[in-house]
Amino acid sequence: MKKLFLLIVIAAAGYFAYQQFIVHDLSAEQRQVQAIADEFQAARQRMGQAERAAAVGGLDTISDAGDVVHLAGVLLEKLQALQEKLTEDKAVEMADKLAAELNAFLARGK
Repeated sequence: MKKLFLLIVIAAAGYFAYQQFIVHDLSAEQRQVQAIADEFQAARQRMGQAERAAAVGGLDTISDAGDVVHLAGVLLEKLQALQEKLTEDKAVEMADKLAAELNAFLARGK
């Protein structure tokens, strides 16, 4: 129980530091791209949890995996719509990198 509490405290401190030092320094366009990247990261974590649950308990997690793949597709569409509006070079670079990651994830998920 103490280890779990310590893990939660460390995760919260890491999230706070991330918000203060990384996200705070981003422009508005970069924050929009980062928001999609954060959603994608959460989706990848859900996929990892579903894979672990299937491996350990033999549970049927096909719907979980399908939901995550669908969410990744929605995020890619959202990112592509945003890419058309981006003007900053750094934001465009972030978006291109994220689009490549999303495409790779979707190719793996099919």
